[in-house]
Amino acid sequence: GIGASAAVALAAPGRRLILMARSEDKLRDTQSAVENKGGEAIIAPADLSSREGAEKATESLLDRTNGQLDVLILNAGTSNHTDFINSDLDAIEYELRLNYLSPLVMLRRCLPHMVHQKEGGHVICVGSLASLMPFPGEASYAASKAALLSLLRSLRVELRDQPVKLTMVLPGYTSTAMTENHRSLLPAMSSERVGLAIAKAIADQPRVVIPGLSNRLAARLFQTFPGVSDRMLTRFADVLVPTVAQP
Repeated sequence: GIGASAAVALAAPGRRLILMARSEDKLRDTQSAVENKGGEAIIAPADLSSREGAEKATESLLDRTNGQLDVLILNAGTSNHTDFINSDLDAIEYELRLNYLSPLVMLRRCLPHMVHQKEGGHVICVGSLASLMPFPGEASYAASKAALLSLLRSLRVELRDQPVKLTMVLPGYTSTAMTENHRSLLPAMSSERVGLAIAKAIADQPRVVIPGLSNRLAARLFQTFPGVSDRMLTRFADVLVPTVAQP
């Protein structure tokens, strides 16, 4: 998905990446792709679906880097793909933990190290365009990504005098394993294109990145005319919003 594509986009001689995900086999595939481009990749299997898992992953990351983090990319995420009134509360809690609470835990642990680094550091959180617009059929997912966006905006103000850069990447509909069962009349962006946008964000250090012109136009519409855009979605959601068929 997006994480693997970002790792490959960042791979280069002299650059060391630490790759974290649940699947060790998939991590090894990404490691090979990074090394084929001349980069160095260390794999560290991790499960971020609990606070304990997020804390353990962060400790492992800090140990492997001796507390020196140049760039931290927080990308893990999941979606229930269920209408809210039919959703399971345990599934929603899992979604919120992975999408919002675990990134929060990792930020809380890593930022104190980054603010004391001579060169500072750069945090990139991968959210979703859904954080700016209604997302019927994915209401709790949209809420979790909106919470992450709000957190990063507040941290940017709190850390205004610190040498840490904070970037939020908001992809639209992207072709990944998470969206393979979605149906939409709109085309999906490739994960490789989002990965390249993340790599470019490390060089440019913008506050927000929305890959794709159509996604940027949609974001502007929903931010400028929320009432109109909400009514439009109410009428045409089946056409405009990628959804999963409900049983």
